[in-house]
Amino acid sequence: MAVAIASGGQVFSLNVKEWMSTDLLGSREQGRKLRQLLVDSVEQQQTIHLDFRGIDVMTSAFADECFGKLWDIKPHHILKQMIRISGLTGNNKTVFRFVLQHRD
Repeated sequence: MAVAIASGGQVFSLNVKEWMSTDLLGSREQGRKLRQLLVDSVEQQQTIHLDFRGIDVMTSAFADECFGKLWDIKPHHILKQMIRISGLTGNNKTVFRFVLQHRD
């Protein structure tokens, strides 16, 4: 995991494709793995940047398990402050938005 320094302190940058060793994010198991990393980062008050460049497919099962369930258990303002996301394109961006829009 590469580290980039931001003005407010350290921001950990994670290339999701490299970390997951695949360009297909399709399973709930993969979603749980990334969600646990995000929960740990938030609880340690560590900002994290997720780079989704190179991810060809992200399914709703993965997105729901990772981001939907995270959205359900952590304060939204904290998540928006501590998790940065880039590189989502096309259908992957649509799936991500859909999952969060259909949460309470």
